[in-house]
Formats: sequence, structure tokens, C-alpha cells
Amino acid sequence: MNLTNKPMKRLSLYLFLVLFTLPTPSQADDIRDFQIEGMSVWGSLLDYFSEEEINKEKWHAYNYNDVFSTISFKKSSFETYDRVQFHYKLKDKNYKIYGLIGVIVFRDNIKDCFNKKDEIVSELSEVLKDTKKTTNDNGKHDADKSGKSKTHDVYFSFKSGNYISVSCYDWSEEMTKKNKWFDNLKVAIQTKEFEDFLIEYYK
Repeated sequence: MNLTNKPMKRLSLYLFLVLFTLPTPSQADDIRDFQIEGMSVWGSLLDYFSEEEINKEKWHAYNYNDVFSTISFKKSSFETYDRVQFHYKLKDKNYKIYGLIGVIVFRDNIKDCFNKKDEIVSELSEVLKDTKKTTNDNGKHDADKSGKSKTHDVYFSFKSGNYISVSCYDWSEEMTKKNKWFDNLKVAIQTKEFEDFLIEYYK
């Protein structure tokens, strides 16, 4: 769903504009009102990328028989994020978006990631005053069985069960060497349906 015609304001953060375009507080009813790099959940990947581009970047983040998968794009046209990830259903030929994540990489610089996260959370808190906010600080990441990798998350949860999160991923030295996973900031717009899938998957 393209929301560019709705009245919106931009979040001005740090020294640049985060293209996480926000409506006024009275309009911020759910995640469909938010965008990352001009893209929204419930829309189709085909609205933004060609089928050739999609097929080239496809990969299975979960088991092959699972409902959802992930696709990630790194484009020079992105103005704020280093990469944008999308979650979609494997059998959906329209590639409807159920989750959208903007990623900014902070190589060996978790302090700057924390500063950026705090900036975004502060401004989101002003817009989403009536939305439940929870913090999960210094949590262990399920992908690192050693428990050394940490996540620092703030969630803005809507009554629908959908949510927006702002997170810093502090990967251990071992995980960075093994997988080339670097510390990063993630701004996520997630549907309840995809979140329920993740909860079951990581049980």
C-alpha cells in the first residue's frame, strides 16, 4: 500500500533524515502508516522491485517447509539504510510484505549504535504517546548459542499485535568472525502474523 499521499512528517535524526516517514500522532494508528525508504508493510515487493531482482536475492532464512522467508536488498538508491529486509510468504506470488526492517551497520562501534537507537526511540515516543512501549535490554540472541551476543530492543506495540521495534545487535567476536555479522541498528515494522511465526520457530 503506497502511503505517499497521506499527510506525514519526517523524523529528523542525528545528521540525516531517517526515511522512516511518520504521520501525526492522531494518524499513527498502526504500522501501515509507517514507511522505511518509502516502502510499507501490506504492500507488495513487486511495487518496488522487479521479479528478476527478487529472484536474484531470494534465500531461505528458515526451513524450506516453513510459511515465511526473508529477502534482503542493498541499493545505492537507499538514502538512510545500508540494507532493507523483507518478510514474505514462500507460496505468495504477489510477495505481500509482512515485515520490513531497515539496517544500518556499525562495525565495532556499538556505542554509536546505542546513541542512534536512543535518538529514534525518543522521537518515536513523541509520536506514539498512546502506544505501549517496552524495553528488552541486554537480551541474548537466539542465533548465538554461547549467549555472548546481545540485543538491546525497544518495542512499540499496537492493539492489533503489530509492532515497531528499534534494536541494536551487539554480536560477539566469534559470531563476527564466523558469519561476518557486524554490530548493527535495526528499525523493524512487523505484523503480528509474522511475529507469531517467529515465536513458534525459535521455541
